[in-house]
Amino acid sequence: MAAKVTEAQTLHDIRLRLGREPDLALFRNQVGTVCVDGRWIKHGIGVGSPDLIGILAPHGRWFCLEIKSPTGRVSAEQSQWHMMARGKGAHVAVVRSVDEALEELEKCRRA
Repeated sequence: MAAKVTEAQTLHDIRLRLGREPDLALFRNQVGTVCVDGRWIKHGIGVGSPDLIGILAPHGRWFCLEIKSPTGRVSAEQSQWHMMARGKGAHVAVVRSVDEALEELEKCRRA
């Protein structure tokens, strides 16, 4: 029986592969809150924002990927963030594999 593909492993594999692309600066976006000295501090771009945020040369277009497992679902907050960012010109996609991430990068390059 084949091992279950996890979102964490897919994210790791995509970061490794896309990290080799010379025209893409790619960053991990972790959203949440942490308690520091009794104060809650928010981090990340915001609720619903994608797992990976990139800047694609030469025009500086945002390249954003939401990573999901084969059965993972996009939340309402994620859908809302994705629509907002697309409306501002960002390339936002939900991907479930390295191959899908590479396909989205090529789409963004051609746009």
